Amino acid sequence: MSNKKNTQNRRLERTYSVRHALMNYYLLLMFTVFPLFASNRFFNIRHDKFYLFLGITGVAIIAEAVLICSAYCEEKKYSSPEMKVSEPVPLTKLSFTDIAMLALLVVCIISTLLSKHPADALIGERVGRNNGLLLIAFYVGIYFVITRCYYYMEYIFVALAAGSAIVFLLSVLNFHYIDPLGMYKDLSPNDVERFTSTIGNKNLLSSFICVMLPVVVTMSVHTKNLIYRIVYLVSSALGFMALMTSDSDSGILGIGAIFVVLLIWYSRRISRLKNYFLCLTVMLASARLLPVITYILGGKSKEIDKLQELVTHSGISIALSAVLALITALLFYLDYKKPGTVLPKAIPIVFGSIVLIGIATVISAVIYFSCIDTETELSGAFSILRINESWGTHRGIMWIKSFEIFGNFSFDKMLFGTGPDTFYYAFSPYFGELSKFGDGSTNAAHNEYINYLITIGGAGLLAYLSVLGGTLVRAVKKAFSNPLSIVCASAVICYSVQAVVNIAQPITTPLFILFIALAETVSRGNADNAELI
Repeated sequence: MSNKKNTQNRRLERTYSVRHALMNYYLLLMFTVFPLFASNRFFNIRHDKFYLFLGITGVAIIAEAVLICSAYCEEKKYSSPEMKVSEPVPLTKLSFTDIAMLALLVVCIISTLLSKHPADALIGERVGRNNGLLLIAFYVGIYFVITRCYYYMEYIFVALAAGSAIVFLLSVLNFHYIDPLGMYKDLSPNDVERFTSTIGNKNLLSSFICVMLPVVVTMSVHTKNLIYRIVYLVSSALGFMALMTSDSDSGILGIGAIFVVLLIWYSRRISRLKNYFLCLTVMLASARLLPVITYILGGKSKEIDKLQELVTHSGISIALSAVLALITALLFYLDYKKPGTVLPKAIPIVFGSIVLIGIATVISAVIYFSCIDTETELSGAFSILRINESWGTHRGIMWIKSFEIFGNFSFDKMLFGTGPDTFYYAFSPYFGELSKFGDGSTNAAHNEYINYLITIGGAGLLAYLSVLGGTLVRAVKKAFSNPLSIVCASAVICYSVQAVVNIAQPITTPLFILFIALAETVSRGNADNAELI
């Protein structure tokens, strides 16, 4: 009897162990200190984030490795069947996503060894963005540590919401030329317009928003704690305001996509749908505060694009806010009258079908106007349907020439590319043509998937897509039993969509990798203690 009691006590002690606490402290730093850290304002901000990530991640990996080894050594003391406890960390159980992650690392190692520029492929320092093999190895390392050592505690997500809210608020203040941290000191007027908060340029802020905003939105839907929900809603409101100030199409693309996905996902359960519409209402209403703040400050603000202006200034957005508020009120009333109402399965199927038809239509139109009918004039918003060299702030020339480069590769380069973060060398023969659009050079394709195709080849891109696919498929399956899965998956989806027109870098991509790891952790059943609605 005493042996069984000791076994139960040991299991109880391991419910929340030192390795779990260490992992949560690591995530706390990554979700609060990491986004806000800038040692010398915007100067060297990429290096600041890069070395901070390597530092705290390296410490976390080493410390967790020591704790895991200690746990296994302790486990060996209990050899009899009645004294044997469950494996403390299932290192040997590899999922599809685990294998894809290892494959990605192996491909990047081979790509680096075969590269004509191995030093750049390793660090990505001279002509890259520090996205070399070293950073990728740290991504893989922390992925395996998180998936084996994470234990859900909601305070981490509340801290994420609070830390993100500070970044969002700074971007709103910077939008109105208010600079409380002195970040704009010694910057040129052009850089003042482009840089914001403690993240960097507007595209990077959009990337940050696409990781963090979906998380705080979904947590506002699922949390049981009223105070936490208020924190999430405030952070969501500031995040949406920041999205409007970032003036970046990549952010609009990513956030728009995840809002549609979440609408489909929540469409059956009124208890979740009401909270989702509440969050949408709060966000859209908050965007209307931007012109109010601008008016109070005497009209001092940066310029934004027409789409953002439509959301922040037009009467259409006022009408839409009223409609959202009405829908929210009706959903709350319905949930009050008939709690636990679940709508028919046909609703998400219909919504999903409409969205898929819409996506297929847009893709077909892009193919038609880009490859078949290249003469018909497209103006305004319809101009995005024709991809040519000037498309998307001349992303078009980078994409078109990248496929030419890949087509001229030898077989080994088609498989393994030119080396991680060596896009600069691959694209250098086309710098003359690129200069027609105002850029003398580039070190990224401004499309993460094309960038990986060139730098780590078809094998590397396949491994990376397998990581994304494996993560999301497993997350969706798990989401039916654990809502935390959709919280983590929402960040993965949103970032992956915006990556179509954006770049990987050590400022926001590490946060994306953390949510790949967290989504996989939930899928493994290591966060089944999450108490969410």
